[in-house]
Amino acid sequence: MNRREALHDIVVVGGGIVALTAAIAFARALPRATVSLVATKADPAALADRLPAVTPAVAEMFETLGLDEAALVAGGVATHRLGERFAWGEPAFTVGEGDGVANLAGAPPHQLWRAHGEGAFETLVPAAVLAQAERFAPPAEDRASLLSSLNYTLRLDPEALTPALLAAMRAARVRLIAPTSLSVERQAGQTIALLVDGGTRLTADLFIDASGPAALLAAEDAAWVDWRATLPVDRLLLAAAAARPSPLDRYEAGSHGWGARWPLARRTLVGFAYARETTNDARAAKELPGPAERIALHPRRQVAPFAGTVLAIGDAAAALGPLGWPGYTLALAQLELALSLMPARTPEPLLIAEYNRRATLRAERLHAYAAAFYLAGTARRGSFWHAARKAEPPAELATALAQFGQRGTLPPVEEEMVAPAQWWQALIGLGVSPQRRDPVALSVPRVSAIAAMTQLRTAIAALPAQLPPYPAWLAQAGGARSR
Repeated sequence: MNRREALHDIVVVGGGIVALTAAIAFARALPRATVSLVATKADPAALADRLPAVTPAVAEMFETLGLDEAALVAGGVATHRLGERFAWGEPAFTVGEGDGVANLAGAPPHQLWRAHGEGAFETLVPAAVLAQAERFAPPAEDRASLLSSLNYTLRLDPEALTPALLAAMRAARVRLIAPTSLSVERQAGQTIALLVDGGTRLTADLFIDASGPAALLAAEDAAWVDWRATLPVDRLLLAAAAARPSPLDRYEAGSHGWGARWPLARRTLVGFAYARETTNDARAAKELPGPAERIALHPRRQVAPFAGTVLAIGDAAAALGPLGWPGYTLALAQLELALSLMPARTPEPLLIAEYNRRATLRAERLHAYAAAFYLAGTARRGSFWHAARKAEPPAELATALAQFGQRGTLPPVEEEMVAPAQWWQALIGLGVSPQRRDPVALSVPRVSAIAAMTQLRTAIAALPAQLPPYPAWLAQAGGARSR
């Protein structure tokens, strides 16, 4: 009889919120197991720890941590993102969160707009319009309401989130080890134990490497896929400005890279992203005056993030860069997959292979979406963008560009991490114009199509006046929580 034994001992290594999250998730999923967190020094290049966001794709996984989203919002730990504004050439465009309006006059709205429309497509997307107006409302349950088409990404302030995660970790009875020194014991190149403070030897059924880009527990011969050609940003200047809460993130392309404003509850993060190959540090510093931290990045992923008894998550498995804050979302997706497959005490090659297959697909889906903003469209000028245009798109992006460029649609794919509506908005905004118009949309009489779009656009345009500005909404949420 082939008896499968549950994990008894799990050791998580890392110094940021990805490590804390992993420890909590495994402790809650396996209450009889011993889960230990070996807290290492935080890696400044671990953007999954420093720029964390929870997209709708992983919202359920975040809920399993036992954190109260309403309390996080009321406490200034979390803010909502309804959209992202890209001054990425002419014209600028906004990508709204959520599924948007599913059907208009019998056709998908973007297809109807392509066949008959005028003006900007984003005016037909409720989340995009509300985000630009800096208004917010939670998704409505009434399917007849335009607000039912909304969704949001939850931005997290890691400095404010850490105490909440530490409390959740204590409640989950995770053992915390804060060593002054740490070394890795390997056998045949694979991690088999940790040596803490020169003496204590830690073994485990499963090691979780959440140590950031350093990937401290990776096998000595670990193979990596380099993403620098398709995700060209390898430097980030990061600074903080005064708080101005908003449901809209802003990006602006320049000749030497791109700038961003990411508004949190207690501060606004300001960034400038560039490539060292085309822009030296002194030139980049002129784009972000004042004190700023310079962070060196290396976009890449492990070929086999689960190997032997080591599971790599976050930047230790895949580093995607700062655009859109995808790192923590991917870490949650990796944890969700690991818990659903749930390793046993004895390594199982088929399970490990399935994890690596699906985790790789999830990483590559996010890679493809981020790469589109560098490789699709030709409106941007400057050395940074000229170098990026030489790159071949990754396979997933090449398929998306070919399919959308022909028919204005995208095929369903396994392990998708980005909503189709967001893909459509991004590709339209980037200037990808389908060669053929949708036959269903063309079958709608033009008069009827224009009337339907005008009615929808008018209804969406009226939404902002019905809602408070986002800072006022946050104040109301905090007041309601305190009563």
